[in-house]
Amino acid sequence: MLTADLAVVRKRAGELHPGRLRGRTRDQALLHAEALLGCARDMVGGTRDDLDEAFAALDDAGLQRRVALGLRKLVVDACTFEAEPPVAASELRERVFTLASATRRALPDGATFDRAAVLAEAAASLEMTAEAVEAALFSDLRGAQALLAGPTPDAPSIVDAWEAGQIQAVLLRAVRVVLTIKRASPGALRTLLSRIKFHGLCWMAKQRDDKAIELTIDGPMSLFESVTKYGLRLAMLVPALAELDDWELVADVRWGRERDASVMRAGPGDLRRGPKGAPRVDEPHLSDTARELLEDLLALAAADKGSPLTVCAATTILDVPGVGICVPDLELRRADWAAPVFVEVLGFWSRDAVWRRVELVQAGLGARIVLCASERLRVKDEVLAEDESGSLYMFKGKPRAKTVLERAERLATR
Repeated sequence: MLTADLAVVRKRAGELHPGRLRGRTRDQALLHAEALLGCARDMVGGTRDDLDEAFAALDDAGLQRRVALGLRKLVVDACTFEAEPPVAASELRERVFTLASATRRALPDGATFDRAAVLAEAAASLEMTAEAVEAALFSDLRGAQALLAGPTPDAPSIVDAWEAGQIQAVLLRAVRVVLTIKRASPGALRTLLSRIKFHGLCWMAKQRDDKAIELTIDGPMSLFESVTKYGLRLAMLVPALAELDDWELVADVRWGRERDASVMRAGPGDLRRGPKGAPRVDEPHLSDTARELLEDLLALAAADKGSPLTVCAATTILDVPGVGICVPDLELRRADWAAPVFVEVLGFWSRDAVWRRVELVQAGLGARIVLCASERLRVKDEVLAEDESGSLYMFKGKPRAKTVLERAERLATR
């Protein structure tokens, strides 16, 4: 993914226009991407520093410097580099250098220092080979990482990723994003909403009178913490937009050194769509917290000797016409329940976002749901009355499966 400093963005009358590669410039970009890919594949077995030197020697095909550097970063991101050694490099150096010093002091006059013997002795104490110890001594230096495998994408894929990366880089500075989906297949829509849930973004959705779905997503610049992590998760949605048929994205952005208020607009013409094939049927994406809760509920269900409990990832989209849309994470069913109970685990949510979800329940969601949010957001469980179709569970640390099930049982038996 490209960073904001590698984005080629033009600003006119307060609007940001992400860079596009057209005509001769695109041909130059494809030529340079092909050269970068070939160079990376040839350098397998070398180090990251070796790769950087080889890249620096390549002709940039007359491209703007930021374009060339952006393509280079995407190729590097597609490479596989050596993982961290089992023992930290700093610990290895301390052990080897201490042993070497002691060995050198103990040498009798006229004796020669045996470097290989020191490495072998250190390796034996760490249950490693001497070669592995030597290779890992300075492995914490980024440039010393070995290139294990070259990139697999082709040049058009890299260039397409560069164009998508321009939009992604701008979204890293977004305050708010409004995505209007005018036309999309049910599978593509479910996939997008599922990914929004998976990344734990703060969002609300509603269906307009013209049947278009309007998604409002809080941007990273609206948060007080986890800004970088949240921004990356928001940017990761961009490739999924290419699967939609007709859409418009409007982002309020703080751009430049002065963080000036700006607007970016994007649509289908800004992302290249791959070959159209069979409709995608993705498994529902669950956040780590929601997946862990699913596993805990399944364990409770297995231990329940009474009415069997069925727990699965939810595929239902709940809609309150004119008010909003809710995409629950889990679905709970029991034979003695008249209807299923859904569970939604809120991610990087603000207090306002939690209140918006509460208001959605109060407006008549049409289904029973347990909303789970961190108590750090300082909202009380009691904001949803006992006679509501939903229950708010403010958890500490992580949601407890037993508490979620108790809330679900109360909702199901009303």
